[in-house]
This record gives sequence, structure tokens and C-alpha cells, in this order.
Amino acid sequence: MVTRRGQMRIIEALIACVLMFLCLSVSIFFSNVYKVTEATELEEAGLNVISTLDDPEVIEKVILKQDGWDSQLKSLIENLLPPDTFYNLTIYSSVTGQELANLSNIVDQVNQTNSETSSFRQVVTISLPITRNQTRKVDVMLVMDRSGSMGQKEPGDQYNKMHYAKEAAKTFVDQLNMSKDMVGLVSFATEATLDIHLTNSSSDVKAAIDDLHPNGWTNIGDAINLTIQEFQSNGRSDSIWVMILLSDGKANRPYNETYAREYALLQAEAARELGIRSYTIGLGANTSDFDEDLLRQIASEGYYYAPSAEDLTEIYLMIAQDLLFEVNYDIVTIQLILMRAR
Repeated sequence: MVTRRGQMRIIEALIACVLMFLCLSVSIFFSNVYKVTEATELEEAGLNVISTLDDPEVIEKVILKQDGWDSQLKSLIENLLPPDTFYNLTIYSSVTGQELANLSNIVDQVNQTNSETSSFRQVVTISLPITRNQTRKVDVMLVMDRSGSMGQKEPGDQYNKMHYAKEAAKTFVDQLNMSKDMVGLVSFATEATLDIHLTNSSSDVKAAIDDLHPNGWTNIGDAINLTIQEFQSNGRSDSIWVMILLSDGKANRPYNETYAREYALLQAEAARELGIRSYTIGLGANTSDFDEDLLRQIASEGYYYAPSAEDLTEIYLMIAQDLLFEVNYDIVTIQLILMRAR
């Protein structure tokens, strides 16, 4: 009888041990599940915050310290985070190393090394145009091809090349600030002509552009020479001198193509020595119809290719952006740390 009772106690003790082990295993399992779930939730919240901050408009507001930027940013972050989440956000310039912003709700009582703390850390960088100032004062000469081929249509275009060239040039004129900028027009065919001197009257320039009519050969050299003369006569010493030359053909006047090409290169070199900044545009679906290499050599700032005349407006706008606006870029780094203490 005593033996049986002893055996029963042993069995009861074993059962109790098994139950305790099972309870401990279940507790550990659910604890780990909780930790994984919590960590996943924290990571998702952190990525949402980073995705929201990865916006030039948001960062620009921080950089410029616009009214209420800090409270707005704090509200934005806290609305995206789960309750009882501690965060530390730092935004700084990778170019200068300057700290642009630091927001945190981490209090001194939170032990960041606590083993029971779930955490998330993420660092991202974005390229941001932090300033875009129209600070340059320019004198621009539009140098436009009006040879006979400009009266032709490119495949798929509704109008001839001259039509689109005029519209693009007038769009460029509209980008200028006529309170400080000046623009003039030289056109060329068999001979080059100074159609209007440098002026701050956009209406006069656009009227001169509208008066162009295609006819004749292609005299690029004389066109550059007339442009140089206009800058020397009427260009302002405190402004940037710019030539934008458009052509759809090969230089073949004066005399012959060999002489005309060398003459154009000599005039382009003279322009460069005077500090004239030159952009060139080659127009035509078939690049063999014009001298792309010549236009590249003439250009000191950039050569643009327009396979369709309809592309010209976009190209002139790109040149305007490059010419008129000084844009400074910064690499902004965003560092976010999240914690949830238990």
C-alpha cells in the first residue's frame, strides 16, 4: 500500500512537471509571437514614415523653416506610428553635414538598451533641388535657319519646319524676364541678316520671327559673324552673352561647302574667344541632311537634336531652364529610429 502511494506521488509529480513545461513552452511561444508581431508592426510603421518623408516638398519646407514646419512634421510622424512608440528623427545635409531638423519624443526614462525593447532603424537619402533662383542677366541672340529646306515638312508633322521653329523661338522669348534680359534675331539663308537688334521688347522680337520666310541656301558662318558684331555693338558688359543656333542643313555658302564649313568653324571659335555661350540645334529626321558634327563643334554649352520639328519647343524650353535658372542640389539624409518599450 505504501509502495502504491509512493508510485502515485511520483506519477503526480511527473504530470505536474510536464504541465509546467507545457505552460512555459506556450508562454514562450506566445511571447515570441508577440515580439515578432510587434517588430513587424513597427517596421511597417517606420517604412510608412520614411515613404512619406521621401518627398521634396516636405523636406523643402523643413529646409526653409516655413511657419509651423516642426509641429506639422511632428503631427505627421505621430499619426503614422502605433501608440506608445518612441521615435527619433534626424534630417541632415550630406553635402555640408549641417543638421536640418531633429524631432524626438524619447524621454530620459526610456532605456534604449533594454532587451525588452523592439526597435527599427532606417536611413535614406534623396536628391533635392534646394534653390532655384533666376539670377542671371542674359543677352540672347536667336540665330535661325530660313533656307529653302525649312519650308519642308518632317514625316508625321502637320506643318513645315519653319512654322514649328517660329513657335518654339517665340516660346523661348516668353521665358525671358524683359525687365533685365535682352534678345535679338539673326536669320540666315544664302545670306545672313540682322533682323532685330538686342532689345527688351518681346513683341518686337516675336514680330520679327513671324516675318521669316524660307528660301535659299545655308550660310551659317555669316550668321555667326553678324551675331558677334551685334554683341560687340549692343551687348552689355555685365550680362551673359548667349547664341542659340538652329539649322536643318549643311553650311554651303559663301562659295562652296568646304569653304563654308571652315568659315563657320572659324567664326564659332571667334565667338568662343569673346565668351559667347553657344547652344546649337540640329533639325531633321535624317541626320545626314545636316552637319551634326559641325553643330557639335560650334556649341560650347550643348548640342540638341530634334528629329521632328514638333520637338523644338521642348528643346528651347530645356535651353531656357539651363540658361536662366541657377539650381543648387543637395543630398539630404533622413535617419529614423523607432522603439517600443515593454
